[in-house]
Amino acid sequence: MQNVHIAPVCDTQDSLSYTLPAHYYTSPEIFEAEKKTIFSKSWVCVMHKSQVAEPNSYATAKVAGENVFVVRGRDGVLRAFYNVCPHRAHELFPEGAGRAKNVITCPYHAWAFGLDGKLVHARNSENVPSFCKDNAGLTPVRVEEFCGLVFVNLDMDAVPLIEQAKELNDEIRARCPDVDSLVPAHKLTYEMKANWKVVVDNYLECLHCQTAHPALVESIRMETYLHKVRGIYTSQIGQTRSGSDAFTYDDEAPNTDFAAYWLWPNVTLNVLPGDGNYGVFYMFPVDADTTIQHFEFYFRDSTPTTEQQQLIDYYKNVLKPEDLSIVESVQRGLKSRGYRNGQGPLLITDDKTSAIGEHGVQHFQQMVLAALA
Repeated sequence: MQNVHIAPVCDTQDSLSYTLPAHYYTSPEIFEAEKKTIFSKSWVCVMHKSQVAEPNSYATAKVAGENVFVVRGRDGVLRAFYNVCPHRAHELFPEGAGRAKNVITCPYHAWAFGLDGKLVHARNSENVPSFCKDNAGLTPVRVEEFCGLVFVNLDMDAVPLIEQAKELNDEIRARCPDVDSLVPAHKLTYEMKANWKVVVDNYLECLHCQTAHPALVESIRMETYLHKVRGIYTSQIGQTRSGSDAFTYDDEAPNTDFAAYWLWPNVTLNVLPGDGNYGVFYMFPVDADTTIQHFEFYFRDSTPTTEQQQLIDYYKNVLKPEDLSIVESVQRGLKSRGYRNGQGPLLITDDKTSAIGEHGVQHFQQMVLAALA
């Protein structure tokens, strides 16, 4: 991937920073390169830990175009593998989740594997002198539990996520100590006709909040809102107002902040006001113009309280429709000849924690460029 020269429009604007060129959001070739250099080498959040909490439970996922599955062994250890038999490449599990038997049997030729991935039996292999069972197991994938979620990484040499984001782990647990015991309560799913980076860009700044999200601005004391860049993640944190359109909570609630964390490359973890309120955005790229976004709410009980249902309704009926309209409009606009020079200036101020600065967007786009280079 060639280096990108981001040229100013006017000589007097040499100090300005600019967005990624428009074709980075629309090119199928760049999308394929991102699958290889970003999503095949990063920790990707694929599910909540409750899906694979019990021994023998499994769930499938798609990562960088690859079909993988995560399974909890009888020994309680969580493991992940490519969802393909090493014999003739038949998929082992259909898409979805369930409970595996003590051996995983390929539907094609009945090769059988333990939940640790080792080959248990291959019919007629005993009659092949050079056949080695030790070399015929499933191909592993890195897997890690982090803040109640399951992440996988196709890069077997990747640095553990907990080492890369220890401070994030500590901060989320300080705000939501029971994050590991929360359960799924509600899920919203959207197909967004926008590149995954447009969706992340939108999340990483609140410059647009005043015009696009008036109810959110009324719900947060914006004078307290700070945005910080922290390596592979960013934080956006502000004090909220109870009784607003978005948030209602008891005066004694342990958390009254809106605390939103983006974690490279495509997930956001949100500790929401109240007691034990946790929400996660999963942004799964489909192609250069399409992103599937899941927003899942996790509470202490699978049945939301009145206040928690208000929170769900706000995201469902107000915030997400607002953002959906924004990102799809941006994706269309990126293809217009009227988008001057195919780039726009980023408003980067000296205040790196400004609620209305675009430092988070700049940081993310620089990470994209570094990965593609």
